Amino acid sequence: MAMIGPPSWALRRKNLQPPPRSDRRVSPWQWLLVAGAVLLVIAVGVLAWRVSRLAVPTLVNWQITVVDETSDAPPLPDLPADPFTR
Repeated sequence: MAMIGPPSWALRRKNLQPPPRSDRRVSPWQWLLVAGAVLLVIAVGVLAWRVSRLAVPTLVNWQITVVDETSDAPPLPDLPADPFTR
């Protein structure tokens, strides 16, 4: 069904104009607060990246010394007596 014209509820309204916008402005302090929050998030990200870069050698060393040396490899399968037989 095609609609020609505005819907019936719009015609019943006395004022078809949108409500007026409020002319609130953002204060410079609010801009500074938002900028500070963004800078804090960026600083935390950079700090976490730097700490992770420093921690990598320690974690790799721990994996080599503790995990790899104390764990046993899985047993090998039984091989046939003659390597050329199937």
